[in-house]
Amino acid sequence: MSIADVLSATPVSSVDLTRYVAVPADVSVAETVDLMCSAGRSCACVVEDNVLVGIFTQRDILQRVIGRPATWQRSIREEMTKSVQTMPNAASVADGLATMNEWWIRSVPVVDDDNYLAGNLSYYTVLRTIRNLLTSRISGSIGEATVHHGLTLVDFTGLSTSPPVNVQIDAPIELAIQHMRVRGLGSILVIDDRENLVGELTEFDLQTKIGCTRPDLHGISVKDVMNANPISLAARAPIADAIDEILSQEVSHIPLTGESGRPVGVASFRDIATYIETTLETLG
Repeated sequence: MSIADVLSATPVSSVDLTRYVAVPADVSVAETVDLMCSAGRSCACVVEDNVLVGIFTQRDILQRVIGRPATWQRSIREEMTKSVQTMPNAASVADGLATMNEWWIRSVPVVDDDNYLAGNLSYYTVLRTIRNLLTSRISGSIGEATVHHGLTLVDFTGLSTSPPVNVQIDAPIELAIQHMRVRGLGSILVIDDRENLVGELTEFDLQTKIGCTRPDLHGISVKDVMNANPISLAARAPIADAIDEILSQEVSHIPLTGESGRPVGVASFRDIATYIETTLETLG
């Protein structure tokens, strides 16, 4: 049985669906953001009588909350995304991966036969499920050559990754936020005067370090909010290394550097997921 067959036979109801918070539709945006930060989650499912009515993610926080205090006391119903792509809990992990790639999303709420919220399938859970399957096959000497070809011998020069979007370390945080909003970025790389990578600013950094606490962003610089010790990989690092880092660090983007150590690209979960989906049949 191939990895593709196993994923297609694995119902989402059998994997971890807990990576979210559930909130009623009448709570405020600020309360929702606080709950997400306390739980370390990037997704809130909005429910009424346990029926999903909307979703609110760290992308919504970036676009609608950061530095915009007028939205903070509104009900989450007013700011949530109402048109939500869901999947039934009888669907497979392979179905979830395909849905994420098709709709350009990082999580898919799961509903039961009565349309009640059953959980949330995250990119993290999908990658961990795939890695566990591949690891078990390597340890069992099943499909070892094809697994190594697909994840260890293929580096990021063979993938379609995004060019880096950089910002200077002393730049105002408002400038970085503007770049992220306009370009739909989940992260932006921080460089020094020599263009060396010195940090990374992500949606999650903005969610947890600013959130609904700073109505005025004036005087805040990128270095005040960024992660000063970002995980990065060489552009010629194998895809397997990126999966390990994403799972161990719980991040969705990995900066890629060239031989000089300067950033040359960014590998996102989506880049890796697209590659995995299109090559599943060869992975053991």
